[in-house]
Amino acid sequence: MKILGCFLVLTCILAALPAYADSDLTLFGAAQHRGKLTLQSATQTATTTGNFDPTTFGVFGIRYSHGKVIGGEHTLAYAPNFVSSNSKAFIYNSDLLLQAPLPKIRPYGTLGLGAIVSWSKDQSGRPALGDIGSKFAINYGGGVKILPAGPVGVRFDIRGYTLPSVKFNLPASVVTQTVQTQSQSLNFIEYGFGVVFKF
Repeated sequence: MKILGCFLVLTCILAALPAYADSDLTLFGAAQHRGKLTLQSATQTATTTGNFDPTTFGVFGIRYSHGKVIGGEHTLAYAPNFVSSNSKAFIYNSDLLLQAPLPKIRPYGTLGLGAIVSWSKDQSGRPALGDIGSKFAINYGGGVKILPAGPVGVRFDIRGYTLPSVKFNLPASVVTQTVQTQSQSLNFIEYGFGVVFKF
């Protein structure tokens, strides 16, 4: 009887949670910026600053957020020019979301884990610099949602990403081969803008 009573109390609590939930969907675009990379292999060193074009290093996707004060956020995005202009990537994040439950302007912070899957080939058909494969990602950041009237608003945010243990592909002396660099962390910042649909 005690177990049944606990089960019924838990069921009532879980059934009441959607009444306190607050969800939104964001369609966003963002610019990503990374610092200078110094890549080292056993035989060569390369610094990649020349192939970075900030006008093409963007990401587009959707974010689903739920929770009034403490909640979650899930991001699915595509980057057509990830790390280098011929690299593409899919990005997935699942984050803890902490936000102020204000009616019009909602500042928030996020922290979470995810994955980035990238692929690319250079002009010779070799794996390119940005072809890092599937990597674990840590992300953190914050921003503000502005909901002036009704269910549609805008969102601005800044996020930082860290990808530990990344190996890059450097061109080798043989045209059809590449050399992988030593394992290192890749850090970059994402500046985003989106349209929020609250429901």
